[in-house]
Amino acid sequence: MLDLNEIEILQVALAHEGRAKAFYDRLARRHGDTPAGDLFASLAGEEEGHIRKLSSRYKIPAYEAGWESKYLPYLIDLDRLAWEEGVDAGGLSGADAARKGLAIARKAESHAIEFYGKAAGVVEDKNTKGLLAELQAEEVAHLGRIESLLKDPR
Repeated sequence: MLDLNEIEILQVALAHEGRAKAFYDRLARRHGDTPAGDLFASLAGEEEGHIRKLSSRYKIPAYEAGWESKYLPYLIDLDRLAWEEGVDAGGLSGADAARKGLAIARKAESHAIEFYGKAAGVVEDKNTKGLLAELQAEEVAHLGRIESLLKDPR
């Protein structure tokens, strides 16, 4: 169960989407015009769409000073994972870097799917439940695309 209220859940969702977008943008630039680069660019665009949905529908601010430490247990640290896997190391490139980036993306999307599922169980507002279910379904689609490219990197 989550120890957050509805607004806090939406703030965590917004923070997660922002972190994912920044991570995917970075990997899209690194991998350029490759299947992995194209997927990362597409995912970054979709995460931007999630940010717009969360921000416009519920007027959740993009950032509030001081809140993040409370929500850190609910967020996945993509930069730390990238560092641990060597994805951001200058010497790692090509297919190995793409595979490791996709593996981190798989973790991020799985984390988002789990969070949105739990969050939908906590909130009472049917519109918010609907938004969380919609975001979860989109993250499931992202995960499918990532898994597909991991199986067949072309």
